[in-house]
Amino acid sequence: MCWPTRSWNFSDGSPALPTQKKDKHVRNNVVIILVVVLFLLCCCLALLCTVCGGTVILAPDLMETPTPTVVPHVIYTPVPTPMSDEQTTEELVTSAVIPERDLRELATRLKHPTEPIPEVVNVEPPSYQVGDTEVFWVGNLDTNEQFTVTARLRYVTPHLYVWVQEGYSVDEQALARSAERFETKTYPTNREFFGSEWTPGVDNDVHLHILHAANLGLGVAGYYSSADEYSHLANPYSNEKEMFYLAVDSISPDTNFYDGVLAHEFQHMIHWYNDRNEDGWVNEGCSELASYLNHYDVGDSPQAFVNQPDVQLTTWAESDESYLHYGASYLLMAYFLDRFGEEATRAMVAQDANGVAGFNAVLSDYGLTFDQVFADWLVANLVDDPGLDDGRYGYTDLDVGPVRIDYTHRVYPDQRASTVHQYAADYIELLGQGDLSIQFTGSTQVRLTDTDAHSGRYAWYSMRGDDSDMTLTRTFDLTGLEQATLRFWTWYDIEEDWDYAYVEVSPDGGQSWHILPGRHTTDSNPNGNSFGQAYTGASGGGEAPQWVQEQVDLTPYAGKQVLVRFEYVTDDAVNRSGMLIDDISIPELGYADDVEDGDGGWEAAGFVRVDNVLPQRFIVQLVTFGPRGKPVRVERMALDELQRGQLELRGLGEDVERAVLIVAGIAPVTTEWASYEYNVDYRTTADCRITTDYRITTDYRTTTDYRTTTDYGTTTDCRITTDCRITTDCRITTDYGTTTDCKTVTDTAKQ
Repeated sequence: MCWPTRSWNFSDGSPALPTQKKDKHVRNNVVIILVVVLFLLCCCLALLCTVCGGTVILAPDLMETPTPTVVPHVIYTPVPTPMSDEQTTEELVTSAVIPERDLRELATRLKHPTEPIPEVVNVEPPSYQVGDTEVFWVGNLDTNEQFTVTARLRYVTPHLYVWVQEGYSVDEQALARSAERFETKTYPTNREFFGSEWTPGVDNDVHLHILHAANLGLGVAGYYSSADEYSHLANPYSNEKEMFYLAVDSISPDTNFYDGVLAHEFQHMIHWYNDRNEDGWVNEGCSELASYLNHYDVGDSPQAFVNQPDVQLTTWAESDESYLHYGASYLLMAYFLDRFGEEATRAMVAQDANGVAGFNAVLSDYGLTFDQVFADWLVANLVDDPGLDDGRYGYTDLDVGPVRIDYTHRVYPDQRASTVHQYAADYIELLGQGDLSIQFTGSTQVRLTDTDAHSGRYAWYSMRGDDSDMTLTRTFDLTGLEQATLRFWTWYDIEEDWDYAYVEVSPDGGQSWHILPGRHTTDSNPNGNSFGQAYTGASGGGEAPQWVQEQVDLTPYAGKQVLVRFEYVTDDAVNRSGMLIDDISIPELGYADDVEDGDGGWEAAGFVRVDNVLPQRFIVQLVTFGPRGKPVRVERMALDELQRGQLELRGLGEDVERAVLIVAGIAPVTTEWASYEYNVDYRTTADCRITTDYRITTDYRTTTDYRTTTDYGTTTDCRITTDCRITTDCRITTDYGTTTDCKTVTDTAKQ
């Protein structure tokens, strides 16, 4: 799609939430000693009339436990460990270099034009005068219809031609004011911050063209299409001009919104020339930022987003959901500019690396990562308080409004399972009174795409991206064969009628390429983006993609050495999951590859061999609010490798008026949901230490003197003396545990 502006399953067998462990194995002799010691102590106390006491702090009374709700368990199956010489799927997809799409090169290679496709279509720049008419191609973004309109030139500036479709009335003075405002304000501001457009461009003219036309699509205020940056030989619907389209039937010139749309679309034009396959969410965020930098209206998309914050930042949705994404991308870019300044933001825009990688390249100079900044941004969207901490938790100029709370807890204990999008957030409110313990468990893995390999663990994956061109190529020697058939299994989810995938063959070492038809290919091409029989939409023809077996005839190339290629080409904006390829074979050649043992001789440019499993990680933060709702503290939960962690919340209802738990998933590339569950309960142990030190000592001596005299004159003098000491030293300490040190010593001597 071009750039428009618009007004998990849980596993039953997985472990449940972790609970506190209690030692159930107390040695019998310890129990006996304790009983004896306590008995002796009581005896000693009774005899000596001595009192020994301690203070015991009791845990708060627990509220009646409600009937527990049955919740699904979170999956935390460990991610398979790769062989030592293999990269993980996460490493592969985050380091993959995605080639840019070049329509001119693609058309030359795949359409075999009879004449060379020029990069610049005019030797001399064209000359237009006010009142001239021109025929333009226009697209309806809802119906994918392409049609022509005749427009008349109404106004000219040094860098602008302004056209209006015939039959439509526009306020000429308002049109002139907006044109001059673009010339003197928007044009230099955008170029200074984001860079220059391609100039003099495809038409060899420094002028940009604005076409006011009707029937662009429901809710479409305007759009930019990079197809216009090429000759019509590359795309049949190209107008061969650097230009924008504005909805003549829905927006009016000389308004803040109108001027903002122009600034927005001009940034897209600049970004295409400087970094054409930047992630769409970054590109759109920059375009909204362009409106902001020019002090134009950006609409209420930021408020729409914070009212539905579980929207994935790092992707772009179809038109019916795109408004929320505009808000998310804009707020992130505005936050980045506010926190790190113009120099860092310009450096990020100029980065060759795309998406998160581009942010990380700039943030490394600050000792930060994108995930850390993303975590702070989530808090800023909640509290918007630049005075908190070092200013990282707020916006200087924006008032984003309150974030919608996903769920509120008032009665404890309570347990809940939920899901959240990647790089999105759930905001969970904690109310009530008492000291609480929050235990969290998140899934440890997530699928890269919503399927598994057709067989085994591995498959080839096309990756995903905008304005990109990914290929997977291998040499096959078909000499000696009279017929040949390429067979493979494929799963694909491709933006229908905008993005396409192909099977191609080259009989001359790559000098020429030919697209081959298959059972599941189509020649549908309403927007001019396809180059022949191709795969688009969802495999299997249903709403959800399915694995399908494909068969492609290679017989015309039997007897030759050929290159076979899979190629996936995406347009300017919006991409879906992409394409998987598995179990490739040419039976007549005896060739079969299940993709389980390395690359198998395939050369990948953008494709990666994956097991479709990514590690799932989370960011969990607790924000506490003091009296009158003032945020006072932000605490991030430490999570172990199994994505388990715990936080304590003290003083709820007293020093803490309320608290908000923020949960976000942060797996790269995928758009699959992250699954988690948590438990909130009163703290079942209090801060207490019971210590009893005592010694029981008994010293006694028994002496018996006696003399025995008989009549026989025998006298025996006898003394029996027994010295005995029994000493018991004992300390019993309880401090969230029990420690018992006991020692009993008996010394006995007989004489």
